[in-house]
Amino acid sequence: MSSELPNQLTALIKQELEAPDVNIAVVSIALGAVETPLTKKDPAQQIWPANLMDEVDECSKIFENFVATINSQIASKQLDLRAKVKLVADAVWSKLTGVFVNDVLHVQHVYVFTQHLKHGTKSSKRQLDCGGVVTTVLAICQRLAQEYGHADLAACRFQVSEDHCWLNTDPEGGRGGTIEVTTDSPAKRALPVGAAAWQGWLYSGGHAPLCTHKFFLVSSTKHLSYIQMTIAALVTSMNPSITARQNTGQDSEQVQHVQRHVLQMLQHEYPELMYPAALGCLADLHEIQTQDALEAAVAAGDRDKLQQVLQSDEAQRLFELAIARSLEPGLGAQHQWYPYTYHFGHLSRRAEFLVRHAAQLLGQDTAWQQAEAAMIAAMQSIGANNGAAVLRRYRHMMTDEQLYKDIEGVLEQSCDMFKWQYQHSQQPICQTQQLSCLFECWDGICHMYMDKAKPSHWIAQLLKALKWFTPDARATAASNAVTHSDLMNRTQALWAELKSPRIRALFEIADVGISNGVASKRQRRTAAGTYRLE
Repeated sequence: MSSELPNQLTALIKQELEAPDVNIAVVSIALGAVETPLTKKDPAQQIWPANLMDEVDECSKIFENFVATINSQIASKQLDLRAKVKLVADAVWSKLTGVFVNDVLHVQHVYVFTQHLKHGTKSSKRQLDCGGVVTTVLAICQRLAQEYGHADLAACRFQVSEDHCWLNTDPEGGRGGTIEVTTDSPAKRALPVGAAAWQGWLYSGGHAPLCTHKFFLVSSTKHLSYIQMTIAALVTSMNPSITARQNTGQDSEQVQHVQRHVLQMLQHEYPELMYPAALGCLADLHEIQTQDALEAAVAAGDRDKLQQVLQSDEAQRLFELAIARSLEPGLGAQHQWYPYTYHFGHLSRRAEFLVRHAAQLLGQDTAWQQAEAAMIAAMQSIGANNGAAVLRRYRHMMTDEQLYKDIEGVLEQSCDMFKWQYQHSQQPICQTQQLSCLFECWDGICHMYMDKAKPSHWIAQLLKALKWFTPDARATAASNAVTHSDLMNRTQALWAELKSPRIRALFEIADVGISNGVASKRQRRTAAGTYRLE
């Protein structure tokens, strides 16, 4: 791909970043106009827009006509801010058909909405996903404030957790200002988030990053507002998966290149806009690029090049930066799980590459030494002061499906790493540091599922992992682990001999509740999807 093409998109985004009034619709339209054709199923149709700016202008006109129509409806009524947002959301929903389907891709941009307005496409699947609805409603509210005098709508902000997004009018991101617009029930649309749900993982425990009016200094002459962070969120939402092939793991290298190009520009010139998920996305893209270089070095038998690429790990730096930013007030405040599991996944994949592909070129001892260091660091990322600390902050809810899958993937990958170590030494593992971290992660799970049975499949994964260790290692690791739950303290004496039936019995029933004093048997999960870290 010619560098001029991504540069067109980058120039447009920079123009909006530095404009007095950011136009979110223009950015979202441009991103969609690039992503949609480049992820077509037919490779022959994967073509960059012939004239990106012309297409953006055409779609913007369609969008502005729709905004004008909504303004005519609002102008004839006396409405408060929340009622105005509801009217906007209802108008967007009125143009959508079908139902939400989880496997529909590339429906998160305003571009998709304008195409639907233009062509009136009928489909059994919803034309916008959650992010697409919120972005479209926010973009309309923004234009109503900028062009039609509805100044109160300028208070609407984009707030994004690890698996959801919504609007918020509270400058501090409080629950009272939340406005949910993604429900297909008109009666529930534009209501604030419920108090109980607000404490859950889906809403980052009330600490999800908010794109606010707070200003920060970029240079001695330039200030930006965190409203521009919405643009970083839109770029992060780009999906390189090839349409209708999401289960094969095939991605558009062109979209990956564009996304990396834009995020690198943001990281270099506007680093304050890069919230944890944006940094994690950029790190993932760097890892893909690095992995290609590693595989090329192995294929060429170039040991020096292999060591050089291994040592220059930009992805590692960005993953660590994402974790650091997730601790900041307003950007997660240690309520975000994904920065730790992104880091865990990167390190475990690096360890697997070293074990399976680099040993012959580097030498068994060197490759294994580096792999073991990566595995230790991976396990530390989910230990007591890291990922486990995040889990301890939550209580399991039915909306935590993605969190459930991610934890399951971490447990399975941990078991795989222990298996590699066992196979390497051909004897049970004596090292305890990694296992202590797994116990600490399990302690976080115990907190998350307090007064509830722990998922039986997870218990099986834990017991499977423990079988690779010696009894002394299990006992020492359990003793050294920093745990906080009563259940982990009560089971400490069982790990050495690995008394599986007793361990299962303790974890597969709900903790005894103070209110009723009765332990309840867990109902087995019947619809748990499988998940593996790629």
